[in-house]
Amino acid sequence: MKKIGLLLLVIIASIIPMTACGRRNSYSTNIDVTMVDYQYEPNEIDIPAGQQITLNLTNNGAVHHEFVIMKLGTTVGESFGDEDEENIYWEQEVEPGQQMSVAFTAPSEPGVYQFVCGIEGHYTAGMKGTIRVVAP
Repeated sequence: MKKIGLLLLVIIASIIPMTACGRRNSYSTNIDVTMVDYQYEPNEIDIPAGQQITLNLTNNGAVHHEFVIMKLGTTVGESFGDEDEENIYWEQEVEPGQQMSVAFTAPSEPGVYQFVCGIEGHYTAGMKGTIRVVAP
């Protein structure tokens, strides 16, 4: 009985480090985002810095939407306007019912980046989220 208990302990002890190693730096480079009127699902995303990222965008809403990533350290005020255009890191437009896969290079600087819909009124209706860029 003691041998079985010891064997079980050894097996469990060897599995725990393997599962911990599997989670380290396991941020996805292939992200699914669904747009609905007026939100993103998910609205919080983690990606590795400097890596090629594929966004699989689906617009299940009734109206045109955008996926706009703002530069690090910038945020949109009360509404998205012309003054925010210069602070865009990357953007993509998606028509109602459209599905597309698009690629971009994640920012090389780790930090929290805001993403929004730049269509008038969509940001103020709550269409926004955050991307956490983490060191690979």
